[in-house]
Amino acid sequence: MSFNKPIKPAKDIDGVRRSAFWHLGRRDHSEKELREKIGRKTDNQEWIDRVIGECFEYGYLNDARFVENFIRGAQNRGFGVTRIKRDLLRKGFDSKTLFANDHYDYVSAAAKLLAGKYNKRIANPNIKNKAIAFLQGKGHAFDNIFKAIDLHNETYPEDDCDCLGEAVALLSRKFKTAISEQSSHNKALRFLISRGYTFSDTADAIKLFNEQINQDD
Repeated sequence: MSFNKPIKPAKDIDGVRRSAFWHLGRRDHSEKELREKIGRKTDNQEWIDRVIGECFEYGYLNDARFVENFIRGAQNRGFGVTRIKRDLLRKGFDSKTLFANDHYDYVSAAAKLLAGKYNKRIANPNIKNKAIAFLQGKGHAFDNIFKAIDLHNETYPEDDCDCLGEAVALLSRKFKTAISEQSSHNKALRFLISRGYTFSDTADAIKLFNEQINQDD
C-alpha cells in the first residue's frame, strides 16, 4: 500500500517561491489554484502574497490567459458549457460574464462525440437514454443534447431503426414463455419502460412477442 508523502513546510520565502515555480512548470494555474497549493507549504500569508505578486509580475500567472486556454482545451475535449462553467468556478472564476460572447458550436461538438460512440441512428429509447446520459456527463445542456442527437441521426435513414424489434429481442432474453399472466405482463411493462420505451411501444412489443411465441409453439 502506498501513501502520499507529507508535504515538507517551507523554511523561508525561497521555499515558497520554488514550490510555486515547480507547480507552474508542470502546467498553467489560476491564482486561486496556486494560492491553495503553496498554502500547503506555509501559513505565512505575507510570503504567499509576495510570491503570487512576483508570478504575476513575471507573467507566470495570467488569469485571462489561463481562462482562454482552459476553455479552448475543454472544448477540444468535447466538454459542454455546463461542465466548463462548473470547472472554472472551482478554479475561482465567475463564469457568468466569461461566456457572454461565446460562439462555439457546442451542438456540433456533442454530435462529434456521438459519432465516435454510435455508428447507427439513435432512436431506440434505451440507446437514446444512454446517449443523453453520456452527453450530460460531458456537461452539455439538454437543448444542445437533443439538437446533437437530431444532427447525428441525419446521417442515418429512419428505416435503419427497428425499435419494436429491439424491444421484442429484450423481452425474448428475459421471458421464455408467453406473457399472459397479469403479473408477468406488469413485469414486462416495467422492464421496457425502465429502458425508455413508451407505454404504447411496450404494449406493441408484448403483443408481437406473444404472437411469435405462439407461432413457435
